[in-house]
Amino acid sequence: MLSGFLTTGIAYGQETEPDRSVESATLRFEFDNDVFFGKDNQISSAWALQKHSAVAQDWGALEELPGFVRQLGRRIPTLTKRGLHCRAGIAIGQVIQTPDDLSRSDLIEDDVPYAGALTIQATWYAYNHSEFRGFEITVGIVGPPSLAEQTQTVVHALIGADAPKGWGNQLSTEPVINLNYMRKKRLWRKGEQSGFSFDGAINGNVGLGNLFTQATASLELRMGHRMPGGFAYVPDPIGYSMHYNAALKVPAPRVMSLYGSLVLRGTAFAHNIFLDGNTFTESHSVDKEPFVGQIIVGLHFERPRWALRVYAFLSTDTVDTEKSPLAEGGESLGIIAIEWRW
Repeated sequence: MLSGFLTTGIAYGQETEPDRSVESATLRFEFDNDVFFGKDNQISSAWALQKHSAVAQDWGALEELPGFVRQLGRRIPTLTKRGLHCRAGIAIGQVIQTPDDLSRSDLIEDDVPYAGALTIQATWYAYNHSEFRGFEITVGIVGPPSLAEQTQTVVHALIGADAPKGWGNQLSTEPVINLNYMRKKRLWRKGEQSGFSFDGAINGNVGLGNLFTQATASLELRMGHRMPGGFAYVPDPIGYSMHYNAALKVPAPRVMSLYGSLVLRGTAFAHNIFLDGNTFTESHSVDKEPFVGQIIVGLHFERPRWALRVYAFLSTDTVDTEKSPLAEGGESLGIIAIEWRW
């Protein structure tokens, strides 16, 4: 089902122009890495391949989706409010975490564990220009079956980087499941949609599961030329929040859009498997900071058929560095997202 959902519609998109009266189906590849900041520790790398359906006016009208996906959308509380556009998505992704010193094969107790996760995420969301409501289910695996060791080893060999030697100490195999619920509300929008404009929104997100259990509040700002309606996409390593594409009808079809985004966010963590370690067995762990501040700066360039987005993701300390002095504290990630629409 995953491969069919990701590939359906590409052949059609190669032969026809996208219908810009509504937001088209979208394929997005997202790549996160801390090498952009000269680092190789904590969340070292992540990627996700996502497909988001075309916008529909109700769950029954979603195209190219199995019937049970439409039925689930109808049954999720708050996602059937009149006046909201409907969309569903599916994604496969991987995240890799390492300590700072990759040359050591022994257990580095004063730094974060070696850890990897491989997940599949299904997302249902409904939105308009004023509000967004979304629900996501994440299932996957942590530990050796995540293939994080093999991925990092191959990539480092290709780019001539040092081979990571401590993967024998990674977190043990554990299935993970997470539920996320997100709400956004537009606070203001000023300017002309077909020209220059800026807007602001608030965002609340709650996650529950053995991957992450957390609550997040954020302020999202956008400013630029011919911005789409709806809401900005905020990238995250898998499990932090949700994958979605909450855009609506890019103004002035066939003309570029160029705008920037700024997200100021605070997160309270009750559980983070990458720092707290395995849920059901003893494993290496570090003391995490329960409250983390984050800033995500983005630049977005959009054309009718494709879009390129680049981001800088920075956070305050995620680890108590007094108790784990080898951990460098905050996350620093550069993110590139490429989208194709049909």
